[in-house]
Amino acid sequence: MRKLLLLFLILTGSVAYSQKNINGKVIDKNGVPVSFTSITIKGKKTGTQSDQNGEFSLKVSLNDVLVFSNTSFVTAEIAVNNANYYPVTLQNKENTIQEVVVTSAFNITRTSRSVSSNIQTISADKLNTVRSTNINNALAGKVAGVQVRSQSGAALGRETAIRLRGENSLGAGTGAIYVVDGTIVTNANDINLDDIEELNVLQGPSAAALFGPDGSNGAVVVTTKKGRKNNNTGIEINSALYFDNIFVTPQYQNAYAGGSAQDLYQYKWQTGQPEGWKALDGKYYHDYSDDASWGPRIAGQEYIPWYAWYGGHENSYKTARLTPQPNNVRDFYDRGVTKQNNINFVKGGDNFKLRISYTNLDVKGIMPGSYLQKNTFNSSMSVDISPSIAVNANINYLNQKRNSENNDGYSNQSAGSFNQWFHRDLDMGMMRSLRNLRTPEGIYASWNHKNPGAYDPNNLVSFYGANFWLNPYTYFDLIKTPDTRNRLYGDAGITVKITKDLKLRGTYRRNQLNTAGTLIYPIEMENSSSQSSFNPFEGNGLAGYGIDNSSDIRQNYELLASYSKKIKSFQINANAGVDILKSLFERYQINTIGGLKVPGLYSIANSVSAAKNSNPNSPTGNPQSIIPLKQRAWFLRGDVGYKNFVFAEGSFRRNFISSEPAGKSIDAYSVGTSLIFSEFFKEKKILSYGKLRASIGQVNNRLLPFQLYNTYAPNASDLFTMSEPNTFIDPNLHGSVNTEKELGIETRWFKNRFGVSVTYWDRSNTDFPVNINISSTTAYNGFRTNAGKIEKKGIEIQAFVNPIRTDKFDWRIDASFAKLKNKIVALAPGITRLTVANGAFAGSSSAYTVNAVNQPWGQIFGGGIKRLNGKPILTVDGLYTKQNEVNFGSVLPDYTGGVQSTMRLFTNFSLNVNVDYQVGGKFFSLSDFWGTYSGLTARTATLNDKGNSIRDLVADGGGVRVDGVDATGKDQTFYVDAQTYFHQFRGSNIAENSVYDLTYVKLRELSLSYDLPVSKLFKNKQISGINFSLVGRNLLLLYTKVKDFDPSEISQVQGEDGQMPGIRSLGFNIKLNF
Repeated sequence: MRKLLLLFLILTGSVAYSQKNINGKVIDKNGVPVSFTSITIKGKKTGTQSDQNGEFSLKVSLNDVLVFSNTSFVTAEIAVNNANYYPVTLQNKENTIQEVVVTSAFNITRTSRSVSSNIQTISADKLNTVRSTNINNALAGKVAGVQVRSQSGAALGRETAIRLRGENSLGAGTGAIYVVDGTIVTNANDINLDDIEELNVLQGPSAAALFGPDGSNGAVVVTTKKGRKNNNTGIEINSALYFDNIFVTPQYQNAYAGGSAQDLYQYKWQTGQPEGWKALDGKYYHDYSDDASWGPRIAGQEYIPWYAWYGGHENSYKTARLTPQPNNVRDFYDRGVTKQNNINFVKGGDNFKLRISYTNLDVKGIMPGSYLQKNTFNSSMSVDISPSIAVNANINYLNQKRNSENNDGYSNQSAGSFNQWFHRDLDMGMMRSLRNLRTPEGIYASWNHKNPGAYDPNNLVSFYGANFWLNPYTYFDLIKTPDTRNRLYGDAGITVKITKDLKLRGTYRRNQLNTAGTLIYPIEMENSSSQSSFNPFEGNGLAGYGIDNSSDIRQNYELLASYSKKIKSFQINANAGVDILKSLFERYQINTIGGLKVPGLYSIANSVSAAKNSNPNSPTGNPQSIIPLKQRAWFLRGDVGYKNFVFAEGSFRRNFISSEPAGKSIDAYSVGTSLIFSEFFKEKKILSYGKLRASIGQVNNRLLPFQLYNTYAPNASDLFTMSEPNTFIDPNLHGSVNTEKELGIETRWFKNRFGVSVTYWDRSNTDFPVNINISSTTAYNGFRTNAGKIEKKGIEIQAFVNPIRTDKFDWRIDASFAKLKNKIVALAPGITRLTVANGAFAGSSSAYTVNAVNQPWGQIFGGGIKRLNGKPILTVDGLYTKQNEVNFGSVLPDYTGGVQSTMRLFTNFSLNVNVDYQVGGKFFSLSDFWGTYSGLTARTATLNDKGNSIRDLVADGGGVRVDGVDATGKDQTFYVDAQTYFHQFRGSNIAENSVYDLTYVKLRELSLSYDLPVSKLFKNKQISGINFSLVGRNLLLLYTKVKDFDPSEISQVQGEDGQMPGIRSLGFNIKLNF
């Protein structure tokens, strides 16, 4: 009996020993997880399926054969051996579409066929074909419904913006959120493209409802690269070098010099003036003090240049020839150099995966003295502690140092001068060489000093100092705008498998940003200015010092339960969780007032008057702001699929936020369904894939902190005084409500050679918090309540064609198109128009942007030319009669899109082209407005119909021909002095001639790459790949209605106030894999 028992125990033990738990992951040939793959043991009834991330676990015996089946892939079989982890790669069926995994809030993944809204996925190779430092620029033209509002590359480190399906607020609007591995990142520039695996663009409430109020305007969800289990150690080095040059500048006139009059003035030396000036006696000069270019004709004549009046250099007291300088603006800018280097390390074992990445970005800007240095570290790790417990962490750290004055407002010291107030005869090479020129008294030389008659030996700065403008090189050498930026963000979590169908994940997220900025307007500027106003704090010429420091800390605590089970023909996935947010934003911004007590000592304590915050957004002058925010939320989501071709999904989130009344919740929901109708036509080989989808979602926005309560406000004075609140607040005040409905169809044809996706969407944004003026007899001046409505609708089309697909030549074209209607239906009671944005000189010379009832969002209004039967009405002097409040159109384009072409030749060569476009929309150019007034633009020096210069005297056949009618409608023709003609637009505040179209077609990216045949070149197998690429960005405006600016880089809502020039980049990239 004992022997039999012993034998039974031995046999039982051997059987138990032969069984074991294994783990694995199912991926496609590109490494993308394949979700919900059926995994069975051949010849047995037991099995499982991969989860949403393609991962699986199963109890097996040695020599079992595992069968992996998925409708989109070729069935694969793998024998069980001694390994504990099994990475399985499935091959696509030729006539099926590759399954895509879509990532949304809380890193919840779904298959693309089950998604009911238009979520667009872009892989890293398509996003970063030409390596970019800005994720928004990389998106241009690649996502339907996205308008990328780029910025000039001259403004180093400035954040760009995108519009997802137009604008959603009554004000300037807020954009989409950016989410990296589940963590919200508040600045897109802090996302390193070298670490991106793929991104998903979630447009609107129906797609992003699970994010709650943060996702009301959509979300860009980024998944970063990770290591892979059972993967050999891999090292990749990726280096790029770009050379940046000026791309687009306005068209200038090059026929007339600086000054206010066409006369040259003869200089007569006088007693008391510098002895060196005697050499200039009897010579001629043009007006230096006026910073316009209505001066004498440039004809090579002898004259006294601006620098001749200063001693101490080789051209002191010498004349020169007055010659054209057509490239002087281009010559000002340096050649920029961008160096981008990344090294990353990956490693994986049976129970862990690891990736570590470091990127260094070093940019020498085109603005003199500007630079940006950024170091980014990324680390991702996951470890399976046991078959049921796994831990993971994602850590990102960024350190940035920058010196770049990114002012592109009116009258800024670069483009704001060159395009608005400048002398077209200035030799930029001479200004560069004389950047350090100054008098013995320390006054820096200026091209814009006063005329010699203003010389006063007792007040030398009155002549030698800058009237308005320093030498631009001197300015950028003296100005100091250093700032630093440190961001740490990421997450750490633990996942516990309760059962094979249920798992629980806890995550802690932290996003911490610290910035420190300094602005120094040095004493040398104050001592070199006669009436200049370089100091932005006070608008005068006094030296100044300011600091701007901030801290932003967001902490999230998340708990997520996920359930996934297949019951016969039904696939059920469900999630439930909680999300707790604690946020604290602090900012300290202060500057000196009245100059510096001790010259050259840059300290807040050295302020002559009491220091304060001069930021116009802080009218009280209070230097410190503290904004805490707390949020608690719970959420549910789920989807059900039947036989992998009919799906229904829904989500709900309830938020409790500290800026809302206690106990009041803010809700968000979405529901949707999709049908893979191609399953009914499997015999129709022409149709590879077909899907119908529909969804609806709603997200309620939260109120801004402190918006709900009346508070006493500190006054802007040296004494601590407070103002009583004067706004009555609706006790039922709440955030706006975004509701969206969406319908779509997706098809693939001819064995996936052609595909098209069409989406129609309709959204309403209602109940905005607004202030309404009320009678002061109520003891209040305003009433804050909910009102207003925006209606939007649009069509988005994504298509591709793969006309050639062979072993040696593969050509694919992708295209996107979107049409938008964005209409203001209602504002507040009694209000038909609301200002959105003003440019400089708002209400006088500049146009401005408003939202008007029954008009598209963002209408540009301003002074126009009054017409009768389509003809201008002229005054008795031949000038235009002004028409007030002319509507020039919306700032939003009607259509946007792009085309990408990818060719792979002979397996080694690749050619990638990206073209993006937009049609419609308007912008106002303040540079053109003032540049025309000051005689800089090309149109101020053309020929008239008589073949004479319009700047010639009217009596001599010159002048601008003006055709129109008088007040009775009678035809009139005048010839008007050019300066008088062009000055009328500023004098009468007529903006019409400076409103332009935003339409463009742009060759955004181009790359030609070559994969070296390393197996033939190197016997050493340590090198697994070498890729060399020639690349270019912003190469060419293929079509545009405006020649003076790049419409894709207009910086302000209403247009541009002093736009920096566009930049073209050419360079190369080399990537090594080990």
